[in-house]
Amino acid sequence: MTLESTIIERIKTDLVAVVEAGADIIGALGDAAQDIVAEAAELGQDLVEVAVATVKGAIEAVADLATTAEDAAAAAATGAVVAASEVSDAAGARVRDAVTGTVDGVKVVVKSVVN
Repeated sequence: MTLESTIIERIKTDLVAVVEAGADIIGALGDAAQDIVAEAAELGQDLVEVAVATVKGAIEAVADLATTAEDAAAAAATGAVVAASEVSDAAGARVRDAVTGTVDGVKVVVKSVVN
């Protein structure tokens, strides 16, 4: 299993738990993305690769839910940028640049600013 497929499956698993608990899907996606990128930083993983995979996972995870892929992608991207920014401003900027634009055919808008 590749890093990307592992991350996508984790996001999907996390989202199922959130839906079953009746919690806020978009907020949970952002939190999950932030946790995944923070853990990746601790493990010395490529934060850009992890952030993009996290956004892809969010897009896939909401395919059957009453939320848009754009909202899910924005939440995951924002969480990823926040976590990467806690590593360094440069890491945050790299992740922001990687997840802004179009990912898997979905327009992604990051809703946070990195210095």
